[in-house]
Amino acid sequence: MSDQAFPAIANAIKRLTGLHIEPEKYYLFEHRFPEVMKEHGVSSYAALLHEIEKGTNQKLISRVIEKITTHETRFFRDESIFDALVEQIIPEWKERNFQGAGDGQYPPLKIWSAACSTGQEPYSIAMMLAEFHLQLVRKTQIIATDISEESVAKAVQGRYTSFELSRGLPEKFRKKFFSETDGGAQINRTLLPAIEFKPMNLVTEPAPDRFDIIFCRNVAYYFAPDLRLALFQKMKAALKPEGVLVLGSAESLNGILTDYVLREFGLARYYEMNTANVTLFARKKKTE
Repeated sequence: MSDQAFPAIANAIKRLTGLHIEPEKYYLFEHRFPEVMKEHGVSSYAALLHEIEKGTNQKLISRVIEKITTHETRFFRDESIFDALVEQIIPEWKERNFQGAGDGQYPPLKIWSAACSTGQEPYSIAMMLAEFHLQLVRKTQIIATDISEESVAKAVQGRYTSFELSRGLPEKFRKKFFSETDGGAQINRTLLPAIEFKPMNLVTEPAPDRFDIIFCRNVAYYFAPDLRLALFQKMKAALKPEGVLVLGSAESLNGILTDYVLREFGLARYYEMNTANVTLFARKKKTE
């Protein structure tokens, strides 16, 4: 593994996706890119680099991104954060936003799943809302984005294999929110909050709206440090006052931004916009 184009390819991928690929991971190029090169008639890694930098062959670039990005996901990944969502985050949002009795007692609740992969995360969020906060189902809008067009297409379809369903999905939710198909099941979206899926590059595109809650899990971990900061600043700009940012269990804002307050609920940790201008770890409301 000594192709001279690999460092430049790594830099090009960083510019495109934010992913920081160390030299010891260059073997991924040899494992994942030959199929793309064959599809597009590219004969060498130098030629592949030229096509990426030229930027005119969007199908090739999309395939490169598809091959190099991580698609690991499952239903209710890090289960404790979903407990925090329905037992602390949403109840506190309801307290802040109560507008009186009747159909208009709450404003729309806007949630962004910022790296939704094949849809398990936004569907998990939607199922929890439908199960525990039914009155918010028709008032909730979930925007789910991912850099991979193939992953977004699968998420829109909402059909999962038995293996995919066995990874984290409670049996009672499968019975309630899915219809069985050959070898798997199809989600019934009529029972859930509205979900809009669309491709989006978190590095190069602006946030799609302003949100009450953002899930951006297991993304920053793979980013170069400078782009990690830019990502967190983009999330900050996309949050409403007192909005909530949920990161992956191995990710933290400590030492990066002071605009958030760390919150806890059981094993779950998340960040709330720091409207009171207090120290990051100083504000702790009660946990259940």
